[in-house]
Amino acid sequence: MSVFYLVRAEVQPQTEEAWTNWMISTDIPEVLKEPGFIKATLGKIDTGPVEWSQFGVLYELDSREKLDTYLTGSTVRRLRAEHESRFGATVRLYRIVMNPVRSFDAPNGSKAPA
Repeated sequence: MSVFYLVRAEVQPQTEEAWTNWMISTDIPEVLKEPGFIKATLGKIDTGPVEWSQFGVLYELDSREKLDTYLTGSTVRRLRAEHESRFGATVRLYRIVMNPVRSFDAPNGSKAPA
């Protein structure tokens, strides 16, 4: 069963455009090159009026072992160092690993419209 890795970011408004562009052009594509990564979804979290914009990057991987390998490898160290040098205290990051217990499908195989 897949494992999910969520990176939640709080981004100062003046940094939002540069941060989003860097995530789309550099960070997410580099992470997806790593073994075990299946896909990523970048989203803006709808929290209503807040001082800092909030985003989430949800990665799906084929195993917890591949995530552990990534989290101890050179790519994550390089990307985190680059992120820190570019954005420093203007972005706060939180990380969550979710190991699914069970998945559920919609009744009758129905899916929400795209």
